[in-house]
Formats: sequence, structure tokens, C-alpha cells
Amino acid sequence: MTGIIINLPYTAAAVPPPLAKRLGLSPEDWQLEHWRLTDPCLAQIVREAAVYEGRDGGIIRPVIAYPFSPVVADPWGLWAAELSEDQEEHPPGPAILPRTTAGRAISWTDKDRELIFGRTVEPFYRKIEEAAGALLGASPIILVLTLRSYGSNPFNFEKRRKYPRPQVAVGSTPVLTPDGLVNLAGDTFRALRWWPELNWPHSGGACLPPSLTGNPRVRSMTRSLSRNLYMDERSGRLKETSESAARILRTVFNLVDQELGRVAEVRISRGLRTQKKSPIIKANR
Repeated sequence: MTGIIINLPYTAAAVPPPLAKRLGLSPEDWQLEHWRLTDPCLAQIVREAAVYEGRDGGIIRPVIAYPFSPVVADPWGLWAAELSEDQEEHPPGPAILPRTTAGRAISWTDKDRELIFGRTVEPFYRKIEEAAGALLGASPIILVLTLRSYGSNPFNFEKRRKYPRPQVAVGSTPVLTPDGLVNLAGDTFRALRWWPELNWPHSGGACLPPSLTGNPRVRSMTRSLSRNLYMDERSGRLKETSESAARILRTVFNLVDQELGRVAEVRISRGLRTQKKSPIIKANR
């Protein structure tokens, strides 16, 4: 087995009391924000899917969840992009939401932003970095996989109000995501009767902490799921199909792991061939 690290940036809804007080949202407003921006059901499904039963016994892939609401800080800036009036695409990175989903402006001073990021996003990044460091000791190549969800019907605040929506979207970046992984993910979802689409709603949606971006042994990919695959979107409760969703994700995780192993073997083989072909330069006597 190679290494997959799964990160869940939008499954928790905690808000530090000082920030909640300064934002001044009513309990009803908070409930609406959490319903739109966070998805605790996805965390339950992914943790089930992360368990791999192989010949050598069970393996639980690392699952790292961001513990705060994106209203506090958005660790990858994916929801922030949906709420921004700026139409330009930006690489995934930490962001403060420019406004609530109801349109109320959110603004902090630069000092406030630095403090918020330091106490929320940076610890989340460090956990991913620590998990990557542990896996790199045993695996020649690893994948940081970001999983999020979106409503089957677009919210009023979303810029990309495409309908009908794909059941699953695969986000990639040319440098960080091997083409083989993208094609494998798309083919597998289609074979399992999930309608996939590439780089929707965000192009270049492969998320990595800055310290891992330049590492040639680290790759990244994002998967976004339509919530109606596993959830009753009116009540927020899991449907019976959630078990099927967990099995499908587990299958995709396992196949991607195998593809990572193949990529690593090709890389090692090329390195060995290069070493054999290198001429031996004798020193002048």
C-alpha cells in the first residue's frame, strides 16, 4: 500500500465564542450558515470508507478534519470563492469569507486575520504535514485527498449555479495531480454509476499546505460529492444509500492507492535505468 491522507475541511461547525460574539449572528443565522457550508454526514461516511481490509490486515487511512466552521476561516478558500464577487480563479489557500451566505459582510483587520489563521488553519495544516511525514517514511509517493460536498440544488449565494449538478466532481492541478489518477477516478465513478465532472466548480482545485507543494513525492486531488447521494437534504439525516456511498468511496480509494503504487514503481524503474546508463568518468592521473 502507498499513502493516502484524507482531509475534510468543511464537516465541523465550531466557532470560538469571541469570534461568534464579534460576528454578531443570531442562533438562526448560525444554523443557516452551518446547514449551507458544513456537512457532518460526509465525515461519518469518509471515516467508514477510509478502512482498508487487505491481505496483511486492516489499515485505517489518516482522516484529518478541520475543526472549525468556514465562517471562522476557510482553510482552502473554496467556499470563500463561491461567496466572492471576484470572478478570477485563485490557487486554494486560507481565506476569510467575504460575507455570510445571507450577504452580510465579514471583515477583519490584517492583525485579526493573522491571529485567526494562526489559531485555526495553521494547526490543521500541521496535522496534514505530520501525517505526510509519517507516510513518506514508508511510501515513495503519497496523495493528499480533499473531500467536500455541495447541495444538489444551487444555493442563492453561489456564483456557479449550474443545474443539473454532477454527482461528483474531481478537482486537479496539472503539476500536483497525475493524469492517470484523474482518469482512473472519473472512469471508476462512471463504472459505479456516479456522474462525474472534472474541475467543477473550481479549476485547479488540488489543495496542499505550502510546505508540501514543492515536494516531488506528494500529489493532491479534490473530490466533491453531491449531498443527495447519501443525505436527506431537508432533514440533514443520512439515507440508506449512505452505506453504498461509503463502499464506492472505499473502492475508489483502493484503486487510487494501486495507481499511486504503479506510478511509484515507474519512477523508481526510470531512476534505476538512468543510473545504469550514466557514464563513469575516470579522474585524470
